[in-house]
Amino acid sequence: MLNRCPGSLAGTPTLKIKKCPECGNEVEVFSNDVKVDCDKCGFTVYNDLESCIQWCKYAKYCVGEDLYRKLKRFRVAFVGVENAVRSVLAEALAKEINTSPKLGFVSAGVSPGSAVDQGAVDALGAEGIAWRGKPKDLSRIGAADIYVLLGPEVDLPPGLEKARVIRWDIPDPRGKDPAGYRRVINILREKIADLIREVDENG
Repeated sequence: MLNRCPGSLAGTPTLKIKKCPECGNEVEVFSNDVKVDCDKCGFTVYNDLESCIQWCKYAKYCVGEDLYRKLKRFRVAFVGVENAVRSVLAEALAKEINTSPKLGFVSAGVSPGSAVDQGAVDALGAEGIAWRGKPKDLSRIGAADIYVLLGPEVDLPPGLEKARVIRWDIPDPRGKDPAGYRRVINILREKIADLIREVDENG
């Protein structure tokens, strides 16, 4: 485990005052500190590890393999063409179903549309899930650990294949009656529950 954060060595370190969770003493923690021992009780006060671990390439070296695996959150991206129907349904359902702190979900499109399909919004509303937001561009959501492609016509841009890629053959319910959307929601619920269980157990 490193004592200084190599991800924040550029520029002048900033100072943050944190309270020791053991004795309440004020502890000075600089932005490039991984951890500081409280000078009153000796308790180890860590910097904002949980956020750093999600994005910093040095995180595993800073905190050590065991703590990294314990705190690392897996990011799953559901990818469609327009991010207007299936990928939106998948993101909303995953967030509703998931109880694991190790998992986060987002959705995006390789060629995002201008608006989310109203049928998808209505179908989620019938499930008690409110949806707001516009389609997101895959190139603007940041990296994911797992990409789930929601149809045979969806392909990842070059360079993203290094992450784990899963392809689900999900029918497009756009333009169908509410029962068609419900069928897709039921398919997605089952697949998402299996994915959450697998990642939570093996992640």
